[in-house]
Amino acid sequence: MPIDRKRFVVGFLVSNVVLAGVLVGMVSAGVATAVPLSGVGTFAIAFDELEGNGFEQRSTLDSSAGCGEYPASVARIDSGTIQGLHLFKDVEMPATGNTVRVSIEADDATFRQLDQQFTHLEGDIAFDGEQTTEYDTSGEVDTMRISSSSVTIRNGEITTDSQFISQLSLDELDVELIQNPEDGGLDAPKPTCTSGTSSTA
Repeated sequence: MPIDRKRFVVGFLVSNVVLAGVLVGMVSAGVATAVPLSGVGTFAIAFDELEGNGFEQRSTLDSSAGCGEYPASVARIDSGTIQGLHLFKDVEMPATGNTVRVSIEADDATFRQLDQQFTHLEGDIAFDGEQTTEYDTSGEVDTMRISSSSVTIRNGEITTDSQFISQLSLDELDVELIQNPEDGGLDAPKPTCTSGTSSTA
C-alpha cells in the first residue's frame, strides 16, 4: 500500500508539536494546570524579564544516548511573572528535509510552581533577597545548590530539556509555524559530555 506522503508529514508534525498543543489549549480559558513540557526534546525559551519568588537551583547530571552523562541544572520557582515570553522548538521533517519551527509568544505570563531542567541559562540575574549557596562534596560528583527568596532575570535565554508548571496564565498568546526559519535559534553551547559517547551532532 503506497504511503500518503502528505498525510505522513502532517501526522509527524502533529506528533512532534505537543508543546504547541498544550499551550494552544490555554487560549480559551487563559489558565492551565499541571502543564508538563517534557518528552518533546530540547526546546528554547527567551524572555525580556522574569521575576520569581522562592528560587532554588541545584546542579545535577543527565544522560542521553549520544552524550552519556552531561552537566545540567534543575531550578524551581514557587511563583512569578514573565514579560515578553518566547518559547520555540525546531522540528526536522522527514521526507521533505524541511525544518518547521513551532513559535509561541505571549506578552505577559504568570505562573505557580515552575520546575525546569536546563543545560544553558544566559541573562542578567539578580537575587533580590537573602542568597544561600551550599556545596556538597560527599558524593561521586560535587554538587551546588543556590537559593534565594526572590530572583530577577532580564534578557534571559534558556535551553531546556523538561519543564513542569502547576499553573500558568498567558496574555495575548500567539502561536506560529515557521517553515525553514532563517535564524538558527538560540546560540547556546552543546552540553559537555562527562562520560560515554560524545555527541558529534
